Amino acid sequence: MNLAARKYKFIQELTTVDESLLEKLEIILKTSKKDWFADLNSEEKLEIEIGLKQAENDDFISHETVMNKFAKWH
Repeated sequence: MNLAARKYKFIQELTTVDESLLEKLEIILKTSKKDWFADLNSEEKLEIEIGLKQAENDDFISHETVMNKFAKWH
């Protein structure tokens, strides 16, 4: 079934849902379009940008290295 057919079928099914389910679906649609990055404060955004730049420059310690270092406590 292609995307257009799936959407059409979904629209048909929406005509039979109750108020409670419709409200839940509306919440899902609203939150799926929301950009979580926009909700961060400037300090959080800066920290993420610093981390991304470090990763681009290979300036990081891999997860595997960290896990090996602390394996004795696990």
